[in-house]
Amino acid sequence: MIHNEKEYREAVGRLAEESIRLVEYRARLRERGLATDEIKRVVDPMKSFRLQLKEEVESYKRLKRREFAEEAT
Repeated sequence: MIHNEKEYREAVGRLAEESIRLVEYRARLRERGLATDEIKRVVDPMKSFRLQLKEEVESYKRLKRREFAEEAT
């Protein structure tokens, strides 16, 4: 969870790095001749981490704007 502006900036930087790393890693695996399902199996955990980080960044941005989800009744 992101607690302050410094952590937010670091997370945004990591998110950009992870996006680039994911594209490059997928290309290297393709060059090595891995099948699509093999690449998916290797890359899925990386995609999951990136998605979690993206959700944390978005959540922090919403909190900064004071946008809170309505509670269901």
